[in-house]
Amino acid sequence: MATEIITPKTDDVVSWTASEYIDHQQGLNWFLSLGLITLAVAGLTYLLSKDIFGVVVILMLGLITGVFAHRTPKQRQYQMSDSGLSIDDKNYPYTDFKSFFIIQEGALTSINLISIKRFMPNISIYFNPADQEKIINILQDHLAYEQRSQDTIDRLTRSLRF
Repeated sequence: MATEIITPKTDDVVSWTASEYIDHQQGLNWFLSLGLITLAVAGLTYLLSKDIFGVVVILMLGLITGVFAHRTPKQRQYQMSDSGLSIDDKNYPYTDFKSFFIIQEGALTSINLISIKRFMPNISIYFNPADQEKIINILQDHLAYEQRSQDTIDRLTRSLRF
């Protein structure tokens, strides 16, 4: 009786390092505009409602927006295989996601993974264009592809260069 040797399928693994998001450099004019708009909205709120709490909330939101706009993105280590996606030390099995879609942002391309969990945000990953075919092939083995465009908030933040 002949014995058949079965070799297990090797995992296709793609690893790369990329920025966690696109870094838009805001200049002094951007921050001055943010400050003036924040002050104008806070002043208008006070004139219409005489509510100090609302004014304080608007001023705090302007400050928080400025702090986050000044933050530089971190470099993340990504790894994608048949067992799931790893970002730095955090592992995400494909069962955490419903589907994925691709967004073209100028010269850069990102893949957005749509979460099935209620309080887990969608994950956007940026990658080297040379790895795009390998990454998409791995994802298509596990998730459905959706034809989508950016949502309204993403388009707004992109147009504000945030």
